Amino acid sequence: MIRLVSFLFIALLAFSSNAMQHGGSTVSSAAGKGKNGTTCTIASLKCAKAPSASFGPKGKLWLAWVFGGHVYVQHSVDYGTTFSQPLSVNRIPEKIAARAENRAKIQLDNAGNIYISWTQSLNKPYTGNIRFSRSVDGGETFSQPITVNDDRQEISHRFDSMVVSDDGKVFISWLDKREQQAAKDKQQEYIGGALYYSYSDDQGKTFSKNINLSDNSCVCCRIAMALDNNNLPVIAWRDIYGNDAKNQIRDHSLITFSSALKPAKKIRLSNEQWKINGCPHHGPALDVDGNNIVHSTWFNDVSNEEQDGDHVLFYGNSSNAYKAMGFGQADKQSAHPYVVSIDHSALNQTVFLVWKEFDGKKTDILMKTSKDAGLSWSQNKVVSTTAGSSDHPLLVKNSKAVYLSWHTQDEGYRFSALSPTVLSADVK
Repeated sequence: MIRLVSFLFIALLAFSSNAMQHGGSTVSSAAGKGKNGTTCTIASLKCAKAPSASFGPKGKLWLAWVFGGHVYVQHSVDYGTTFSQPLSVNRIPEKIAARAENRAKIQLDNAGNIYISWTQSLNKPYTGNIRFSRSVDGGETFSQPITVNDDRQEISHRFDSMVVSDDGKVFISWLDKREQQAAKDKQQEYIGGALYYSYSDDQGKTFSKNINLSDNSCVCCRIAMALDNNNLPVIAWRDIYGNDAKNQIRDHSLITFSSALKPAKKIRLSNEQWKINGCPHHGPALDVDGNNIVHSTWFNDVSNEEQDGDHVLFYGNSSNAYKAMGFGQADKQSAHPYVVSIDHSALNQTVFLVWKEFDGKKTDILMKTSKDAGLSWSQNKVVSTTAGSSDHPLLVKNSKAVYLSWHTQDEGYRFSALSPTVLSADVK
């Protein structure tokens, strides 16, 4: 059954601090609103736009966020209780996309090298370049940013995603419209964009020639990336099925690699048959556990009768060909799920799912967990709440625990442990 989506998306737009627009060339200004509506004129975490988090060596937590045309980084040695002074990555300010679906990314390798990617917004609406910088001195200095996309037309190269291996191999994917532009120049039809990819085997000094992984992708939903047990990327994205521009099905696809430059044939990840002739600004998430099982979650605004429920969120994993488990409901405005797995042992792969719900007065972050790699699941638990606007919930892990990374208008940035304590008791 196809569902009317307008009410849900209007509500989601109203209660996200990074309104999920169709991506234009918005840039964070030097003055803006921070925590509790305070006016921001100096870069600080309370005024950050769309923070991303990642752990580095020795348990150090790193953040990347945007303010005033710069990407900033900070670190914490006490799990987010206090942070270092922010350091600018790009010396020269530029227009930077800083939204829930399209934010600056930060990753670290085992040597403590820091890798940053982001989307630079260009002057024309819905255009951009994929930018990259790195630090090889532990965050003291960062390299001059480079543009990863080798097509330099003023068109859309946006919505980057990045993963980095322990030894510093860098994998970046993004949504690209060069095929659409080429078709337009020939007065031909081309639906959507394309999923593009590039790879660095020298810790980000140089990148490979851009590779088109798949045509006809959705153009403004986040891409999910993780590394498998062979340190090769797994990528999931919202795809467009069918060749009828007026009757598009926007489900999800997934691709793996046999080597860094040899992608396998893509597979269909979701099959809810969501018919929508536009981008829903709602990308998937995925992670890979220690047994090389891929866990993924996604949003599709449909009623899945096979799951005997009125669900809009779904989870599947590679051990059962991504057979979908439905959860979350449209009347609760369930949205933006995220997934992470953590290895307690080869026989104990715990999976965490979080997502947002809005009851008309407040936004809750809900969580459910599986201690058997997705076979069975706990009851839903509320793990965080805010009355104001908020970012998407993100999950971050180190070798011992899983943490919720969440930015809210009223409370500011939150970084809170979800394991192991939350496995045995609700968080109030």
